[in-house]
Amino acid sequence: SKPSYSFTVVRTEARRDAEERSARLTPAHKDEVAPTITSGTTAPAINENSGANQTIYTATSTDTADISTGSTTYSLKAGSDAGLSINPSTGAVTLTANPDFEAKSSYSFTVIATDAANNAAEQAVTLSLNNKDEVAPSITSGTTAPAIDENSGANQTIYTASSTDTADIAT
Repeated sequence: SKPSYSFTVVRTEARRDAEERSARLTPAHKDEVAPTITSGTTAPAINENSGANQTIYTATSTDTADISTGSTTYSLKAGSDAGLSINPSTGAVTLTANPDFEAKSSYSFTVIATDAANNAAEQAVTLSLNNKDEVAPSITSGTTAPAIDENSGANQTIYTASSTDTADIAT
């Protein structure tokens, strides 16, 4: 609130001689403002079985601190979902394993943005997985077609295939 302070120091001895000296104090300005996380609270949904080591979210932030202190680093809060890692420089969050809806339908994690003065901001993020049909249909028709007479004509149905699909999701 005040950039400097001016004051006078007076030294008095026993004989009542006084000496005065002017002084000026300029306080060092300290960054007291945490970064602001600008990336969203939800990551775009991804398909299950879409592969490991894919970037699922990128944390971004601004640091409008009252002074410049350097770059912002990113981390994940302890207790966030396992199976995730974050690049401290870029904020890219990646899955370390192939996502599987049946094992886990969503991920929840908290991103932390920390500036060089150790001011930090946190943001909770969720990622949903899209459930995909992983079950192939089963052919229920027999393995042989009924016998037909030779020379019985063209364009006749000789076999009808049938199947059931017990997909894990409706298609």
